[in-house]
Amino acid sequence: MPLVKVSSGLKMHYIVPSSPDPNKPYIDPSRPTVVMLHPRFFDSHFFAPQFRDGRLPKAYNVVAIDHHYHGRTEAPLDSKPYDFDLVAKAVLSTMDALKIKEAHVLGNSLGAQIATVMAMQAPKRVQSLILIAQNPPVEDEENREQFVFLKESCYECADDGSDQLASDVVHGLHWIYFGDDPCAQSVIDEWVATTKFKPSNRKLIDKIFSAVLDRQPMDQKQWDKITCPVLMIHGADDVPAPPAVAQQFYDLLRNADREIHIIDGAPHFLTHTHYRQVNPLIEDFLDKVTGVDSKKAIHLSISQMLQLLPEYNGSLSKKPSIFGRFGIKV
Repeated sequence: MPLVKVSSGLKMHYIVPSSPDPNKPYIDPSRPTVVMLHPRFFDSHFFAPQFRDGRLPKAYNVVAIDHHYHGRTEAPLDSKPYDFDLVAKAVLSTMDALKIKEAHVLGNSLGAQIATVMAMQAPKRVQSLILIAQNPPVEDEENREQFVFLKESCYECADDGSDQLASDVVHGLHWIYFGDDPCAQSVIDEWVATTKFKPSNRKLIDKIFSAVLDRQPMDQKQWDKITCPVLMIHGADDVPAPPAVAQQFYDLLRNADREIHIIDGAPHFLTHTHYRQVNPLIEDFLDKVTGVDSKKAIHLSISQMLQLLPEYNGSLSKKPSIFGRFGIKV
């Protein structure tokens, strides 16, 4: 299990989906690196729809990190408010340990906020930002009341008395973050079965909700430190953060070369529910800022795969039946 010891009591867990060997993951120094930061509640495997997409892992180093209080990262749990500066510094220290001098940083929801703070702390190390489903700089009063109610509901055990979230809470979280996407049910079920986010773990509940409730606005001078290219992707049906929130950040990032895309029908966790629309936006943006041709990388990987076929005679055009089934043009 890949862990990086960052400081006393803090070990950051990471995965490298682009590495051929998951047991001994490595980073190819000839490729640009993309660091991915998951949303609240989940861990790095949340980005499975991006890991499975051929262009990203074939053309780039993809490094996903479980940040504080999530996944397999081992972080001290205290009663202090959630500290974005602390978490961002730990991610940068993890990059140091992995010998990643600079990277393109992608974050969804809570991950987007951490990515933004990283760019403020170390602007020369963050080559570009991909900010997906950002939360507002601070929550309005209506949102705060709803999140306080949701947090307190998480203290209640399941209907059968077991140490799991009540069904109403699970359904509420599903709707808030995934909308009415039925495909998210399997992800929710797995999360409920494996998460440490349980009624008995009040410190964890308080800490994760603190990232919402205790968030403080940042001075414009901090935002002006971000001058790298920025891609912003937001769901038109985002419940906790409507599209107007994305426009707020667009205006704050006045020194950055930024672009914004609103995805019709998409909820807050749109990297999971609307990956078919989101993935090409991510890949095209990265190709533009890095000069990499990720479409070519996919084509090369198909060619390499064909070399293993005993009947292959060196001509892709003579194998239409193999690729036609998958809609791949060669």
